[in-house]
Amino acid sequence: MACALVIDARGAAAASRQASASDRISYALREAYVAHSREQSALLTRDETAHERASDDVDAALAEAGSAATSLRSDHDSYRRFADPVFDDSASADVARALAAYLGNALGREADAATDRARGLGEQASAKLDTVIRGAMIVIVTAACIFTLLGLLLRAQRRRLSAARAAELERLAEMASSDPLTGLRNHRVFHEDLARELQHASRTGLPLALALVDLDDLKTLNDTHGHQAGDERIRALADTLRATMRGADQAYRIGGDEFAVILPDTRAWGALEFAQRLRAALPGFTATAGIAEAETLRPRDELIREADMALLRAKALRQHVAVYTVEMAPKSDAPRVDERHTQTLASALARAVDAKDSYTRSHCQTVSELAALIATELGFTGDRLARMRLAGLLHDVGKIGVPDHILNKPAALTDDEYKVMQAHAVLGFEIVQAAGLPQEAQWVRHHHERVDGRGYPDGLAGDAIPPESRIILVADAYEAMTSDRPYRNAPGQTFAVEELQRGAGTQFDARVVEALCRVVDRLGQTHAAR
Repeated sequence: MACALVIDARGAAAASRQASASDRISYALREAYVAHSREQSALLTRDETAHERASDDVDAALAEAGSAATSLRSDHDSYRRFADPVFDDSASADVARALAAYLGNALGREADAATDRARGLGEQASAKLDTVIRGAMIVIVTAACIFTLLGLLLRAQRRRLSAARAAELERLAEMASSDPLTGLRNHRVFHEDLARELQHASRTGLPLALALVDLDDLKTLNDTHGHQAGDERIRALADTLRATMRGADQAYRIGGDEFAVILPDTRAWGALEFAQRLRAALPGFTATAGIAEAETLRPRDELIREADMALLRAKALRQHVAVYTVEMAPKSDAPRVDERHTQTLASALARAVDAKDSYTRSHCQTVSELAALIATELGFTGDRLARMRLAGLLHDVGKIGVPDHILNKPAALTDDEYKVMQAHAVLGFEIVQAAGLPQEAQWVRHHHERVDGRGYPDGLAGDAIPPESRIILVADAYEAMTSDRPYRNAPGQTFAVEELQRGAGTQFDARVVEALCRVVDRLGQTHAAR
C-alpha cells in the first residue's frame, strides 16, 4: 500500500509538472498571438516602429514557447522576409498580409491546442493528486487503526501479565501459608491468625474458642499399611474438618497428625459440640480434641497451652474430647499412680455405659465436660473441680445393671420399668464407692434428686442435696434434651434452656441453671445451629 502510494505520488507530481509546462506554452502562444495582431495592425498602417516592436514581442513569445513553437518561428521568419520590404516600398504588401493572416490563424490554433492540452494535463494531475490524497487518508486511517489495535493488544497483554504475576504471587503466598498435603493453612499462619483473632475478640468483647485435634493411631496405621495410607487418612480428616466448620471458622494442620481449629464468636461449649459433630462425621476412624476458650485478651501461647493440656487429658483418659478447666493446670508434683488409674478406670466405665446405651453415644463424657464448665462458672477450682468432672463421667455407671430391653426401649417406660431404671442411681453409688471414691459416690447417688424433694432415690430437698449432684442433674437434663432418642428427635437448645428455666426452683437449682445459661449462651447456640 505504501509503495503504491509513493508511485501514485510521483505520477501526480509528473502530471502536475507537465500541466504547468503546457500552461506556460499556452500562455506564450497567446502572447505571441496578441503580439502578432499588433504586428498585423502596424503592417496595415505601415507603422514600421510599431511593427518592429510587435515582431520582437512575437519572437520573444515564441522563444518562450520553446520547441513546441519551432514551426511557428519558421513561419514568422518567412513573414518577416516579406513584410520588412513593404516599409521600404520595395515590395507589395499583399503577400505579407496573406502570410500574416496565415500566421495569425496558426498561432490561434496552436494556442487553443496548447490550452486544451494544459487543461487535460491539469485534470489528469488533479485526478492523480486526489488518488494520492485518498490513498494517504486510507494509509493514515489504517495506521491509526493499527496503532490503536496495537495499543489495545499491548494494554491487554500488560493486563494479562499483571494478572499472571498477581496469580503467581498469590500461588506463592498460598504455598507459603498452606500445608501441601491437605490444603489447610500451616503452623506459621495458625499463630498469626490466632494472635489476630485474639485482638479482635478483645476489641469486640466476643469470645473465642480453640480446638486442637489429634488424629488417633496414625503411627500404627503408618507402620501397618504404609505412609501413603496415613496420608490418605490425614486428608480425610482435613476434608471432614472443612465440611464440619462454619464459614467463619478456620482449620490448620500444625504438625504430622495435629490440627487446630479457631472458632470465633464461640465459647467452649460450642467448640465441644463442634468436636462431637466432627467425631460423628469421621469416616471409619477417630480423632481426639482438646478445647480452650478466651473471653478477654490473653497471650496466644497461654491459650494454646490450655487447649494442649485438655488434649493430653483426653488422650490419657481415652476420651474423644476434653474442655480445659483450671484443675488441668500442671502442678509441681506429678499425679499419683492411683489417681491416674482411677481416672482411667472411670473413663473406661463411662465408655462401657455409653456403649451399652446405643442411643446416647458419648453421653457420659458430654455430661462430664458440661458439669465441669458449670462448676467453673460457680467458682469450683482445684481438686473439687477435678472430682466434679470425674463424678459427671461416672453419673450413669449404674446403668450397667439395667437390662438392655429397658435401657434401649424405643418408647416410654412403664411404671415397673421406670422403677428398674431409677435403681441405677443406687447401683452407681455402690460401684463408685467400691472404687474408693466415697465423695463422688454420694454425688452420683443423688444426681436425680429435685430441690422440691420429689426426686429419687432418697427424696432429698434444697441444700440437703450436694451441689455437685445438682450440677450433674442440670447437665444431664440439658444433654438429654439436646440429643436424639429412638422415640424422638432432639427438641433443641432453645427448648432445653427454656425447660430448665421453667423448672428452676422446683426440679433444678436456680443458680446452677443460670450458670448453665452462661456456658451455653447465645454464641454457643448459634455455633451449634450452624
